[in-house]
Amino acid sequence: MSHHEPSASALSSASILLPQADLLPATKRAGTFTKATVRKMLCSAGQQERLFWDSSLRGFGIRALRTGRRSWIYQYRDEHARTRRMVLGDVSAVSLEAAREAARQKAASVAQGANPSAERKRKRTAGTVIEVVEGYLAYAKARQRARSFRETERHLRIHAAPLHHDRVESVRRSDIAALLARIVENSGPIAANRLRAALSALWTWGLRTGLIDADINPVAFTARQLERARDRTLSGAELKAIWHSTGDGKDYSRIVRLCLLTGCRREEIGGLWWDEIQDHRIVFGSDRMKGNLSHEIALLPMIASILPNRPDDPSGCVFGRRGSGFSGWSKGKTNLDAKIAGLGLEMPAWGLHDLRRTFSTRLHDSGVEPIVIEAVLAHKQQGVAAVYNRASFRDAKRAALVRWHQILAEIIA
Repeated sequence: MSHHEPSASALSSASILLPQADLLPATKRAGTFTKATVRKMLCSAGQQERLFWDSSLRGFGIRALRTGRRSWIYQYRDEHARTRRMVLGDVSAVSLEAAREAARQKAASVAQGANPSAERKRKRTAGTVIEVVEGYLAYAKARQRARSFRETERHLRIHAAPLHHDRVESVRRSDIAALLARIVENSGPIAANRLRAALSALWTWGLRTGLIDADINPVAFTARQLERARDRTLSGAELKAIWHSTGDGKDYSRIVRLCLLTGCRREEIGGLWWDEIQDHRIVFGSDRMKGNLSHEIALLPMIASILPNRPDDPSGCVFGRRGSGFSGWSKGKTNLDAKIAGLGLEMPAWGLHDLRRTFSTRLHDSGVEPIVIEAVLAHKQQGVAAVYNRASFRDAKRAALVRWHQILAEIIA
């Protein structure tokens, strides 16, 4: 055998993997890589590339290019007998020992049925969370009621924003738990639970459609917060502080005042459209209401005075971005609380829904019939009241609002 010819056993071993592979001389321990031999493995003149293989570890080699660049590689056959090749790093940056150990780990995973090249490609091309969010929102918009979809969109676009740029398969249960903990601290347990539900639905849809290539939903088994029924009503001093802290004409301030004046939910006012504001009343369609029943509110002077000026093209939303309504709830509430604190009032934690509860409680205390208050609050009614809850209650509802505005005017004076 010539000094420069490979041994028969080495040739047989290498040809199973790659027939054209270059082998080291037999005098070099049957082609086992050493630091000395690696330095001599260069691309020959007139060639584009040259491959060298370590006979002591099948599939481990060096790819040398005409440009002088050399890379550690690992080559194997997948479950379909197709040749796969992976780069393990540049020869100048990764040591022989580190490269050989990486190749050993790849070989072990292949022996157990894995396909490391395909797994690396999948991770490299995996979509981000925001890409899955966009796909899910398009799906949800066609299936959810308008109000429910707005809530889903708000949670996934705003509350889930810290996850948006993460690779979706890299998100762990600990990431979800940490995000939910921040929402509990900043927005309360109910908001955290609603975000958790939206994220769980997002991941379930992504797994079913194949956009998420994983074995588990990371939202599963995260803690669900305890939701306690709230019964907080606001005192006269608190109502006065809120009113005097919302006189700057900004969207959030107007929304707070309108919630206080009408007893409406924040989403109903925050998503108000100009075409819902008519000559003498505000009319909400059934698709905008929690109980799927249309609702009317008399456009009394105090309410009309809080609304912004009607634009030349009144076809969009009154507040927030055109077509999507108001969205800056957390920031607006934080700023309002700071203003109230600046008045010297130590006000316990409160939310916009407390305005609605206070509205109801004060009207009850003033002697307004409960059935009328329920109608003003747009609660779904039963029996005969459900049949006559529109026109027959219109005058009674207006009278109840007038009475409430009289009470409030005395408080804030």
